[in-house]
Amino acid sequence: MIIVSFIFFLVAFLFISASLAGQGKIIGFKEDLNLFENIFLGFIFLAIFNTFLHFFFKISIYSSLMIFSLGLIFFFKKLFVKKSIFSKKNIIFLLILLILVPIFISQKYHEDFGYYHLPYALLLIKEKIIFGIANSNAAYVYNSLWLNIYPSFFLWDSNFDYLTFSSFILYVIFIFFLINGILIEKDWKLSKLFAIISVFYFILKFTRISEYGVDIPSAIYSNIAILYFIKFFETKNENEKKKLFFLILNFSIFSLLIKLSSIPIIVLSIVLYFQNFKFLKTSILEIKFSWIYFLVTLFLIQQFIYTGCVGFPNSFSCFNVSWFNDYFLTLKNILETINKSYGEAKDIMSSQEYLENFRWFPFWLNRNYFEILNHILTMALPILIIYFILRNQNKKYYKLYKVRLNLTIFVFVSLIFWLSFSPVYRFAIPYFITFVFLIFSVFFDKKIISNKIFLSILIICLLFNFSKNMNRIFDKNKIYFGIDKIENKYVKDFENSKPYMGIFFVDTKNNNANGWQGRLCWDVPIICTNLKIQINKNKNYLFISKF
Repeated sequence: MIIVSFIFFLVAFLFISASLAGQGKIIGFKEDLNLFENIFLGFIFLAIFNTFLHFFFKISIYSSLMIFSLGLIFFFKKLFVKKSIFSKKNIIFLLILLILVPIFISQKYHEDFGYYHLPYALLLIKEKIIFGIANSNAAYVYNSLWLNIYPSFFLWDSNFDYLTFSSFILYVIFIFFLINGILIEKDWKLSKLFAIISVFYFILKFTRISEYGVDIPSAIYSNIAILYFIKFFETKNENEKKKLFFLILNFSIFSLLIKLSSIPIIVLSIVLYFQNFKFLKTSILEIKFSWIYFLVTLFLIQQFIYTGCVGFPNSFSCFNVSWFNDYFLTLKNILETINKSYGEAKDIMSSQEYLENFRWFPFWLNRNYFEILNHILTMALPILIIYFILRNQNKKYYKLYKVRLNLTIFVFVSLIFWLSFSPVYRFAIPYFITFVFLIFSVFFDKKIISNKIFLSILIICLLFNFSKNMNRIFDKNKIYFGIDKIENKYVKDFENSKPYMGIFFVDTKNNNANGWQGRLCWDVPIICTNLKIQINKNKNYLFISKF
């Protein structure tokens, strides 16, 4: 049985990746993009499709099959490469994929999976868009666009074994993309150093699917944008610069729509646009940019439908509609106290006092310094080892002072923003990678990492990833492709349910065996909530409001 599942997994990976490449070609139809870039754009197209469709219909297995089939048509029509599929590079990528497969076997759920990732995905396949759905779960107040992609990965009905498949595909394609870029680049450049630091870090640190919330997809798109920002300064070809700007803007905006904490990444596009205004001034008006603008519009409309607010709830963006809840306006402060580790000082001072005059900082630092240091060392250690085994080279690469200055300012601004609003390490992965890169870019001024040395360290990192996952799998009682499931008992709220829509809440008293996960909805029938809400129906749409 496991062999059949393994074959199904590999076939699904190849065909869905090909479909995403075809979908990406629709967005970048006039651009000379490689396979990986098209796949990255393909996720954006899939997000557009699902978000728009859900305004009017449920996301069904048929709509998912339709969009994946469309992608395959475009892939084989536009992207078919006549080179042998048994080329040396493809064999290397296949071996890397096989090494990374254990990440997806017998997955441990992450803390938000049963809280809102799975329940939200079920909402999209069970009902078309619901006005005021944020009243049923505070996590829906500012939704991640990455979750709109999830429903396309239900195998059948509500089977969610492959719900995180999109994140796994993105992760693996990102690793392929970095390795490919490193190996085909003949000259030693700053962008190559950034890619090397990134690939080692992501392989070493993100070894388990439990670490794949929406933070990792956002970090990946941000990292690609930063990499292309560096490449922008390394080329003098104006057409190449325009292509890079197109990709940077798309990936930066998509990263932001996945995770609000990625706001600083938009700075890169703004800097490039105004520093190169002479030849970029009309670029943003080209039709190829309309896809990402359309996605932003869809996202803002979705946010209004969910909360009554455009964007993150604040007094300026919210409207007095029936489904708006005053509680949404307090959510920012609640999240800020949580992210700044208020739990460490809740017995000492009030939350308001805690946030004043940086009183929170020593408590936050005491709780988080080890994790941050651990991640920074993971970024630095492989490249540090390489540095000490290399000899100085006579050849020096172009220093690119301008890009270093821009990135230094970017890191400073980003970390200030991060500390001010949401100082959780995983929200700042791209900023720390860039920080470490800037430090090592000085030391590698006279050193060149050969492909031979890179591949040697890469093999060690991959074997570490593989062994860590195999040890985890051997500790499992059952080996399967999918996610550890929690089955929570639930009760129907007969008082507030309607004939056209039931309301269910988790039976926490009878879920003690599931620990704190027993309080979460998981795959309880929708609408699942422990909050008191009322439902109405108007013109075939559901409206949820507070009591």
